[in-house]
Amino acid sequence: MKGRRILAIICYTVGFCAYGAAGYVSWLAWNGTISDKQGILTFLPIWIVSYWFNTFFSQLICRVNKDGTKVWAMSKRARHLLGDISTVLSVVLLCFWIYVYIVQYTSLWG
Repeated sequence: MKGRRILAIICYTVGFCAYGAAGYVSWLAWNGTISDKQGILTFLPIWIVSYWFNTFFSQLICRVNKDGTKVWAMSKRARHLLGDISTVLSVVLLCFWIYVYIVQYTSLWG
């Protein structure tokens, strides 16, 4: 079980770093350093990678025995805290790009 915990932490760290990279690309697009189109084209693959690694994290922290019982590699509080952080980061980044799309390509706030 210790190996699963270490792999889960590695996956979460990679996913969290990918969210950071996606946030940096979003900031570059917001600043005008790169175009909005280049920003979204760079953001999406990075965001998908972060989502995958956080999914791997979720799968690694729980093992189901043959009798159907679940064995957790982390405490409930830690699981929920880490999962909530990644969910909030994911939603905030997606909402940013939805906002950019609405402002740039529609006449709702123009």
